[in-house]
Amino acid sequence: MIVGWCTVFFIILWGLVIDRGIVVWLNRGCDRPFRDGIDFLLSGILPALAISGGAATILGTFHGLRWEIVLPIVTVSMIWRRRDLVALLCNLRSFFRKIAAETRIGNPFPVLAALVCIAYCYVWSVQALFPSSVDDVWVFHIPLANSIIDHAGFVTPQIDHPFYGNIPLFFNLLFALVMMVSGHWTGAATINIAIFFGFLFLLSSCASRWRACGFFLVAALILSIPFFRGSVGEPMTDLARSCFSVAAVLFLWRYLETRRPAELFHCALVLGGAVGGKYTELQMLGLIGLALMPVLIKGRVSLPLFLSCLCTFLAVAGYWYAKNLIVLGNPIYPFLFGHPGLTDAWMADYTLELGRAFDPANRRFVTNLATLQGWQDFLYILYDWFLARKPNAFVALALILAGLAVAFRRIAFLAAIVAAMFVIWYTVMFNHIRWATPAYLLFFSTGFIGASLVRERLDKWLDRRVLPQIAPLAKIVSSRACMVATPVVVSLLAGGLWISHWHQVGGGAGLDPVKAKELDVVLGMISVDEYLESHRKAYFLYRYIADHDLRTVFQPFHNSNTLLSTAYNDGRDGGWQLPRHVLPAPGSDIDAFIKYNHIGYFIVTPDAGSAFLAERLGEDKMVMANSVVAHMMPRSSLILTDRFGWKLYRFDADRAP
Repeated sequence: MIVGWCTVFFIILWGLVIDRGIVVWLNRGCDRPFRDGIDFLLSGILPALAISGGAATILGTFHGLRWEIVLPIVTVSMIWRRRDLVALLCNLRSFFRKIAAETRIGNPFPVLAALVCIAYCYVWSVQALFPSSVDDVWVFHIPLANSIIDHAGFVTPQIDHPFYGNIPLFFNLLFALVMMVSGHWTGAATINIAIFFGFLFLLSSCASRWRACGFFLVAALILSIPFFRGSVGEPMTDLARSCFSVAAVLFLWRYLETRRPAELFHCALVLGGAVGGKYTELQMLGLIGLALMPVLIKGRVSLPLFLSCLCTFLAVAGYWYAKNLIVLGNPIYPFLFGHPGLTDAWMADYTLELGRAFDPANRRFVTNLATLQGWQDFLYILYDWFLARKPNAFVALALILAGLAVAFRRIAFLAAIVAAMFVIWYTVMFNHIRWATPAYLLFFSTGFIGASLVRERLDKWLDRRVLPQIAPLAKIVSSRACMVATPVVVSLLAGGLWISHWHQVGGGAGLDPVKAKELDVVLGMISVDEYLESHRKAYFLYRYIADHDLRTVFQPFHNSNTLLSTAYNDGRDGGWQLPRHVLPAPGSDIDAFIKYNHIGYFIVTPDAGSAFLAERLGEDKMVMANSVVAHMMPRSSLILTDRFGWKLYRFDADRAP
């Protein structure tokens, strides 16, 4: 994990150095190229990652993602932009000095914000050690990243699947950049954590004053929701592309506020990353284009700036669409038209699956907003899924309304984009709530912008009435005795809480793994292995299979059995399990199939006969899999059972049934 974080740091550092030179050039006509050095550090992480990803895309196109090519390019570019590197390191030093200076004068918020970031970084890093339970991670995202590493770039298809092997892969490319060094799938989780932090820093930097206080408001609005917080350490692309997509809107808002050309350049950069990560973010391209239309019509954006931003966007996002157009005849393959390699029946089933709710219970809602019932269902979904039982969502809504009241023109287009994104999600992508992640994230971001605008309106009143009243308190807080006492009190409080929890769970040694929580792992009360054995289906079985080198295990009831078997065993792939799609042909000899594949063990799950599993894996395949298990069961003996009811059997071919 440490290697992964070091790699992410250097990727961001290189991107920031290149970005700084571009920003200075673009803002050469402004009074100051930057608002300040700290603002550039806070707001530049996502553009830096977009620049690094764009450069990697160019190298990957020519199979140049090799150390012998990457290292000389990075070294030469750092020497070439050494002044920007020195200036960036000076900004970083000034950032830490300012935190110390603010602490000395009695402002605890900067150092507390830094401590909160460190704590969250540690917690998410520990949670990232838990292999994801989402099948898509092991079926698509990690294999795609590994394929990019293995080929030193891009091939067609990237994996052996005509659809998933040809979709935009910008974030899988970022995963690959870290995994090239770390050699472990946790590198993908690390880059996702960095992306989320980069978004939080960008949002907090949008406040004109009191950015540290703003960070705590961001934390209260966003980090308190498991919907976002629980996805940070997952090697998935949904939250990452949502952060890039919403960041594009925030950079556009900053451009309309300041008219600094670099803000529009950053908007194009991160929008390219979002569109290069998933087809769904083409919606954001259209919405940002509509928002920019009045400015373009009035001629407030110069032609060179517009062309620069367009070229930047295409450099980051264009490869995936150009490749599909050239190779497959469809830039957004396989949608709308042309799907070579996919049958019409498969495409019809996939389109049907995307266009209807994943949960059958939600298919009763009308998504046609041309009807009154459609609007009633839409408003009900907005309330029940996104507002009900979520106090911070109501706070964000109140802040948006307050922002509209005090500065309508400055926030109206943000509110309009939020509304448009929810409408698009409900009418086009009402398959799962995760497709609404960009809209929901922008909703809270707009709430923060509303709070910032309200605070700006109250600045004079605060300076005149509130600050003089708290001046005596600030003097006390900034005293030497208080400065020494504060960290001591905080340390004692943290230590007391840890000791209290340690005694509560029985001193660690008596902790029941089944009752353990993720917090117990973070605090070191229980190991990651003990926790996963008690909380993850198949973990105990897959570890046992690898430890005893059992071959070959027949496991057709788990969509990602071979991939999870590797992930659960520290990346070791002993070929212990037969891929789930390897099944006998209908009517063939089952004994011959067993002998040919050297099957000596098999796993049975409690849901092996469920309709849900049959729908997800294929009813005909489940029928065949169950027939093979039924054929082996009379000559088998149970080895072990995990707490979830998964059973591992040994098959003895020579034993009489």
